[in-house]
Amino acid sequence: MIFVIAGEDTVSSRKKLTELLSEKQNIVRLDGKKTMIAELDEALLGNNLFSDSKTVVLEHFSKLSAQGRSAFGGKPETKVWELIEKFEKDKNTDVILWDDVDLAKKKYTKNVKFFNFSFPKFYYVFLDSFEPGSRKPLELLREVLKTLNSEQVLYGLVRRVRQLIIIKSNNYPDFSELKRMQPWQISKLKKQANPWSEDQLKKTFLALAELDEKMKTGSLSMPLASHLDIILLSELN
Repeated sequence: MIFVIAGEDTVSSRKKLTELLSEKQNIVRLDGKKTMIAELDEALLGNNLFSDSKTVVLEHFSKLSAQGRSAFGGKPETKVWELIEKFEKDKNTDVILWDDVDLAKKKYTKNVKFFNFSFPKFYYVFLDSFEPGSRKPLELLREVLKTLNSEQVLYGLVRRVRQLIIIKSNNYPDFSELKRMQPWQISKLKKQANPWSEDQLKKTFLALAELDEKMKTGSLSMPLASHLDIILLSELN
Protein backbone atom coordinates (compact mmCIF):
# COMPACT_ATOMS: atom_id res chain seq x y z
CA MET A 1 0.00 0.00 0.00
CA ILE A 2 1.13 3.52 -0.78
CA PHE A 3 0.16 6.43 1.48
CA VAL A 4 0.63 10.12 0.63
CA ILE A 5 0.36 12.58 3.53
CA ALA A 6 0.66 16.23 2.53
CA GLY A 7 -0.47 19.78 3.20
CA GLU A 8 0.72 22.93 4.96
CA ASP A 9 -0.96 21.92 8.22
CA THR A 10 2.04 19.90 9.34
CA VAL A 11 0.77 19.54 12.91
CA SER A 12 -2.16 17.47 11.65
CA SER A 13 -0.15 15.67 8.97
CA ARG A 14 2.53 14.68 11.50
CA LYS A 15 -0.16 13.26 13.76
CA LYS A 16 -1.46 11.20 10.85
CA LEU A 17 2.04 9.94 10.09
CA THR A 18 2.54 8.95 13.74
CA GLU A 19 -0.84 7.20 13.71
CA LEU A 20 0.06 5.14 10.62
CA LEU A 21 3.51 4.24 11.93
CA SER A 22 2.13 3.11 15.31
CA GLU A 23 0.76 0.06 13.52
CA LYS A 24 3.93 -0.69 11.56
CA GLN A 25 7.12 -2.64 12.22
CA ASN A 26 10.46 -2.70 10.41
CA ILE A 27 10.35 0.99 9.47
CA VAL A 28 12.96 2.62 7.21
CA ARG A 29 12.88 6.45 7.35
CA LEU A 30 14.44 8.69 4.71
CA ASP A 31 14.60 12.49 4.39
CA GLY A 32 14.12 13.72 0.82
CA LYS A 33 16.27 16.77 1.56
CA LYS A 34 19.26 14.48 2.09
CA THR A 35 18.37 11.28 0.24
CA MET A 36 19.37 10.29 -3.28
CA ILE A 37 17.27 8.14 -5.61
CA ALA A 38 19.73 5.27 -5.24
CA GLU A 39 19.18 5.24 -1.45
CA LEU A 40 15.42 5.08 -1.92
CA ASP A 41 15.87 2.27 -4.44
CA GLU A 42 18.00 0.36 -1.95
CA ALA A 43 15.50 0.90 0.89
CA LEU A 44 12.61 -0.38 -1.25
CA LEU A 45 14.42 -3.41 -2.62
CA GLY A 46 16.36 -4.40 0.50
CA ASN A 47 15.24 -7.48 2.38
CA ASN A 48 14.90 -7.85 6.13
CA LEU A 49 16.12 -10.99 7.87
CA PHE A 50 13.64 -10.78 10.74
CA SER A 51 10.38 -9.71 9.11
CA ASP A 52 8.45 -10.30 5.90
CA SER A 53 6.85 -6.84 5.99
CA LYS A 54 8.50 -3.45 5.65
CA THR A 55 7.47 0.22 5.72
CA VAL A 56 9.54 2.82 3.89
CA VAL A 57 8.87 6.45 4.88
CA LEU A 58 10.15 9.22 2.61
CA GLU A 59 9.67 12.67 4.09
CA HIS A 60 9.90 15.84 1.96
CA PHE A 61 9.70 13.63 -1.11
CA SER A 62 9.15 16.58 -3.48
CA LYS A 63 12.55 17.91 -2.41
CA LEU A 64 14.53 14.76 -3.11
CA SER A 65 18.26 15.46 -3.28
CA ALA A 66 19.40 17.00 -6.57
CA GLN A 67 22.29 14.52 -6.52
CA GLY A 68 19.76 11.85 -7.36
CA ARG A 69 18.95 13.68 -10.57
CA SER A 70 22.45 13.26 -11.97
CA ALA A 71 22.52 9.58 -11.06
CA PHE A 72 19.26 8.58 -12.71
CA GLY A 73 18.38 11.43 -15.08
CA GLY A 74 15.07 13.27 -15.12
CA LYS A 75 13.21 14.90 -12.24
CA PRO A 76 13.76 13.23 -8.85
CA GLU A 77 10.04 13.31 -8.02
CA THR A 78 9.22 11.47 -11.26
CA LYS A 79 11.80 8.83 -10.42
CA VAL A 80 10.31 8.47 -6.95
CA TRP A 81 6.97 7.51 -8.45
CA GLU A 82 8.54 5.19 -10.99
CA LEU A 83 10.24 3.26 -8.18
CA ILE A 84 7.27 3.28 -5.83
CA GLU A 85 4.69 2.19 -8.39
CA LYS A 86 6.49 -1.15 -8.58
CA PHE A 87 5.32 -1.79 -5.02
CA GLU A 88 1.68 -0.72 -5.37
CA LYS A 89 0.40 -4.31 -5.12
CA ASP A 90 3.14 -5.65 -2.87
CA LYS A 91 1.37 -6.71 0.34
CA ASN A 92 4.65 -6.90 2.22
CA THR A 93 5.85 -3.36 1.49
CA ASP A 94 4.13 -0.15 2.58
CA VAL A 95 5.41 3.19 1.33
CA ILE A 96 4.52 6.44 3.10
CA LEU A 97 5.32 9.74 1.39
CA TRP A 98 5.11 12.84 3.59
CA ASP A 99 5.48 16.47 2.52
CA ASP A 100 4.56 19.95 3.76
CA VAL A 101 3.08 21.19 0.48
CA ASP A 102 -0.49 21.04 -0.80
CA LEU A 103 -0.78 18.15 -3.26
CA ALA A 104 -4.57 17.98 -3.51
CA LYS A 105 -4.54 18.75 -7.24
CA LYS A 106 -2.27 15.84 -8.11
CA LYS A 107 -3.85 12.69 -9.48
CA TYR A 108 -3.14 9.33 -7.87
CA THR A 109 -3.92 5.75 -8.78
CA LYS A 110 -6.60 3.83 -6.88
CA ASN A 111 -3.90 2.01 -4.89
CA VAL A 112 -2.76 5.26 -3.24
CA LYS A 113 -4.35 6.41 0.01
CA PHE A 114 -4.13 10.20 0.01
CA PHE A 115 -4.42 12.49 3.03
CA ASN A 116 -4.16 16.25 2.48
CA PHE A 117 -4.18 18.61 5.45
CA SER A 118 -4.92 22.19 4.43
CA PHE A 119 -5.77 25.23 6.49
CA PRO A 120 -9.13 27.05 6.14
CA LYS A 121 -9.16 30.27 4.11
CA PHE A 122 -9.54 32.57 7.13
CA TYR A 123 -6.21 31.25 8.44
CA TYR A 124 -4.47 32.71 5.38
CA VAL A 125 -6.40 35.96 5.83
CA PHE A 126 -4.84 36.11 9.30
CA LEU A 127 -1.31 35.48 7.97
CA ASP A 128 -1.79 38.04 5.18
CA SER A 129 -2.74 40.67 7.76
CA PHE A 130 0.57 40.32 9.61
CA GLU A 131 2.00 43.82 9.13
CA PRO A 132 3.63 46.38 11.48
CA GLY A 133 1.28 49.00 12.91
CA SER A 134 -1.84 46.88 12.35
CA ARG A 135 -4.17 45.60 15.07
CA LYS A 136 -6.01 43.34 12.65
CA PRO A 137 -3.78 40.28 13.32
CA LEU A 138 -4.68 40.43 17.03
CA GLU A 139 -8.39 40.56 16.24
CA LEU A 140 -8.13 37.72 13.74
CA LEU A 141 -5.93 35.63 16.05
CA ARG A 142 -8.78 35.21 18.52
CA GLU A 143 -11.06 34.01 15.71
CA VAL A 144 -8.44 31.64 14.30
CA LEU A 145 -7.85 30.06 17.72
CA LYS A 146 -11.52 29.09 17.91
CA THR A 147 -10.86 26.56 15.15
CA LEU A 148 -7.11 25.86 15.11
CA ASN A 149 -4.71 25.19 17.95
CA SER A 150 -1.93 27.53 19.03
CA GLU A 151 0.79 25.26 17.67
CA GLN A 152 -0.67 25.45 14.15
CA VAL A 153 -0.81 29.25 14.37
CA LEU A 154 2.79 29.49 15.57
CA TYR A 155 3.97 27.26 12.73
CA GLY A 156 2.17 29.44 10.19
CA LEU A 157 3.67 32.65 11.56
CA VAL A 158 7.20 31.20 11.56
CA ARG A 159 6.77 30.08 7.98
CA ARG A 160 5.27 33.36 6.80
CA VAL A 161 7.93 35.56 8.44
CA ARG A 162 10.64 33.31 6.96
CA GLN A 163 9.09 33.81 3.53
CA LEU A 164 8.99 37.59 4.01
CA ILE A 165 12.67 37.61 4.98
CA ILE A 166 13.49 35.66 1.81
CA ILE A 167 11.42 38.08 -0.29
CA LYS A 168 13.14 41.05 1.33
CA SER A 169 16.56 39.61 0.42
CA ASN A 170 15.65 39.70 -3.31
CA ASN A 171 17.15 36.21 -3.70
CA TYR A 172 13.81 34.41 -3.54
CA PRO A 173 14.23 32.59 -6.92
CA ASP A 174 17.04 30.60 -5.26
CA PHE A 175 14.76 29.13 -2.57
CA SER A 176 12.78 25.96 -3.33
CA GLU A 177 10.02 27.02 -0.92
CA LEU A 178 9.20 30.00 -3.13
CA LYS A 179 9.99 28.39 -6.48
CA ARG A 180 6.76 26.40 -6.24
CA MET A 181 4.67 29.56 -5.81
CA GLN A 182 2.62 31.21 -8.51
CA PRO A 183 3.50 34.80 -9.61
CA TRP A 184 0.41 36.17 -7.85
CA GLN A 185 1.55 34.56 -4.58
CA ILE A 186 5.01 36.14 -4.90
CA SER A 187 3.36 39.48 -5.64
CA LYS A 188 1.26 39.22 -2.46
CA LEU A 189 4.34 38.44 -0.37
CA LYS A 190 6.23 41.39 -1.84
CA LYS A 191 3.35 43.71 -0.95
CA GLN A 192 3.23 42.31 2.58
CA ALA A 193 7.01 42.64 2.98
CA ASN A 194 7.08 46.31 1.94
CA PRO A 195 6.14 47.86 5.34
CA TRP A 196 8.77 45.76 7.11
CA SER A 197 12.47 46.41 7.44
CA GLU A 198 14.83 43.42 7.32
CA ASP A 199 15.82 44.06 10.95
CA GLN A 200 12.17 44.04 12.05
CA LEU A 201 11.52 40.75 10.28
CA LYS A 202 14.64 39.10 11.68
CA LYS A 203 13.77 40.27 15.21
CA THR A 204 10.23 38.90 14.84
CA PHE A 205 11.52 35.61 13.43
CA LEU A 206 13.92 35.16 16.35
CA ALA A 207 11.12 35.83 18.83
CA LEU A 208 8.90 33.25 17.15
CA ALA A 209 11.74 30.73 16.87
CA GLU A 210 12.53 31.15 20.57
CA LEU A 211 8.85 30.60 21.40
CA ASP A 212 8.83 27.47 19.24
CA GLU A 213 11.87 26.12 21.08
CA LYS A 214 10.28 26.77 24.48
CA MET A 215 7.07 25.07 23.37
CA LYS A 216 8.98 21.97 22.22
CA THR A 217 10.98 21.78 25.45
CA GLY A 218 7.97 22.40 27.69
CA SER A 219 9.41 25.57 29.21
CA LEU A 220 6.61 28.04 28.46
CA SER A 221 5.69 30.28 31.39
CA MET A 222 2.04 30.55 30.27
CA PRO A 223 -0.26 29.05 27.59
CA LEU A 224 1.09 29.33 24.04
CA ALA A 225 -1.90 31.45 22.96
CA SER A 226 -0.94 34.08 25.56
CA HIS A 227 2.63 34.17 24.27
CA LEU A 228 1.32 34.67 20.71
CA ASP A 229 -0.76 37.63 21.93
CA ILE A 230 2.31 39.20 23.51
CA ILE A 231 4.48 38.72 20.41
CA LEU A 232 1.85 40.24 18.14
CA LEU A 233 1.49 43.22 20.49
CA SER A 234 5.24 43.80 20.78
CA GLU A 235 6.31 43.11 17.18
CA LEU A 236 3.46 44.86 15.34
CA ASN A 237 3.41 48.12 17.32
